[in-house]
Amino acid sequence: MSQALLGALQSGAKIAGGGRVNHARGLLVEGHFRATATAPQFCMAAVFGGEDVRVLARFSSSGGHPHIDQRSPAAEPRGLALRIGNKAAMVLVGHSLEGFPASDPEGFLAFLNAANQRERSPTLWAAHLAGNPAAARFETLRAAAASSSFSALDYHMLHTYRLIAPDGRARIGRLSVHPTRPYVARAAPEGSDYLDRRMRGELAKGGVVFVLLFTPVPEGEDPADITRAWDPDAPAFALGHIWLERLHPHQASQRKLAFDPALLPAGIGFAGDPMLHARLRAYRLAAARRLGL
Repeated sequence: MSQALLGALQSGAKIAGGGRVNHARGLLVEGHFRATATAPQFCMAAVFGGEDVRVLARFSSSGGHPHIDQRSPAAEPRGLALRIGNKAAMVLVGHSLEGFPASDPEGFLAFLNAANQRERSPTLWAAHLAGNPAAARFETLRAAAASSSFSALDYHMLHTYRLIAPDGRARIGRLSVHPTRPYVARAAPEGSDYLDRRMRGELAKGGVVFVLLFTPVPEGEDPADITRAWDPDAPAFALGHIWLERLHPHQASQRKLAFDPALLPAGIGFAGDPMLHARLRAYRLAAARRLGL
């Protein structure tokens, strides 16, 4: 199934060898992470120990084209991949829409195959959306998305996580990253690289700060259903802040970088859902294929 998902993504992207099958256009940024004073009460992972740890972030646009016009609707949703820490690192991968077009690998494969045919067979695409409310919701959100800056977006890690506290208590919920000072656009997007230019400008003026939030499963919500948005008023807890301070000096190195969301430190893991293992396996297969391993 992971091979089939990767094949469908690659077919839709029409990428050259060695390229990413999705979110091919990216910008690498560096900074540091510092946990809040209360984070160790929720999770025993070393990254929440209170010391500043290195952060490598990759902001990206959807699609398999490494030079996609960032004004294009096809570039939505935007992505964020984070590697927090060096030893015992935590890798998080999410995008700017809360939810996913399918709850299981079979449904996601059907979505990708229908999406690949949308231009040649719009009736097939319309039929898929009509018969799959989660896919229709996702496409409605994607079509309505507007990105004024990478720093003006919330980023959602789709799967649920299990955080283990020092006393052994386990909490299940979602992780998300939110801006603390969202960028306010004063002009319409100009140029195919407007998001990259705006991020460079923000970094030059002092950097960008995000907060990492943990939202426990709200009452009545199914933690295994990754297609749904949770109650926006559900209590969330700040685990730490991400200070992004400068561009990575070697942007070309991102071709060889793999942000593997299965890489988690002791004390944090996935709670599990039907999409999880196929999606994680597809990430690793895509990285191996890109790097010629």
